Amino acid sequence: MKRILLLIAILVTTAGFSQEDLFFYSYRHVPADEMELFKSNEADFWSKVHGNLLRQKKITGWAMLSRVGGLASDPNIYFFVGVGSFENLDNMNANYTKAIEEVMSSMDASAQSKMKERLKQEKFEVGTAMLNRGNTIMRENADWDYLVHNYARANNVAGFLDAQDKYFKPFFEEHINAGNTKQVGWITASVWNPGGYAFKWNCYTADAFKKISDIYNAWNIEDVSWPEGGIDAVNKTTDTPGFWKRIIWRKDMWLDEEGNLMVYKN
Repeated sequence: MKRILLLIAILVTTAGFSQEDLFFYSYRHVPADEMELFKSNEADFWSKVHGNLLRQKKITGWAMLSRVGGLASDPNIYFFVGVGSFENLDNMNANYTKAIEEVMSSMDASAQSKMKERLKQEKFEVGTAMLNRGNTIMRENADWDYLVHNYARANNVAGFLDAQDKYFKPFFEEHINAGNTKQVGWITASVWNPGGYAFKWNCYTADAFKKISDIYNAWNIEDVSWPEGGIDAVNKTTDTPGFWKRIIWRKDMWLDEEGNLMVYKN
């Protein structure tokens, strides 16, 4: 993930948020004939870099997810890198440089030479966003493999998040914790960089599921009463009714709490 380093130089100024829980999404469009090497590089090198950073509390998490279905023109891979605090953000360049050196120095000369050659592969990056998490609801000991990203283009981001908190946070909290739905998690976040309204989306919600079929058959109860006024309140904050785009992502690689690499197994 050396490509992250160049992005941190951008100064982000954001007002109206009292608590930071920062993270990056780095979107890629990897050709099919490059995917095997791409994934191998992530598993064999970059996961170790991020494992070191996680164990040192310099990041809060790392994962690689792949798009399920959708348009061929959309990115087919994205990386999640949890930053957490402003302190971690300010020190990220130095932290990454040190972690990369640590992983390289753990190899002998021959292995280093081969890895450096592998890492010359193009990164296929199409864009990176820095976000700040709003709320997270997760069922206790939740196990999930799929995230549905509900991207929104809000004309009032604070209003969008406020409406989500007022109407949908208690709704999902009740049903997820009661086991009324197969959905095991719900997340909100806003984009801090890039800013402005020229971009396709600036905030989102995400829904976590274990199985892909659960996305289409989510409820364990027959009668579901959505929060009265909730959809109208959210729509008032967006340019068009509903979400701008919804994409399903599968978690292919990630780090556990100890920084060990985990891999999706069907």
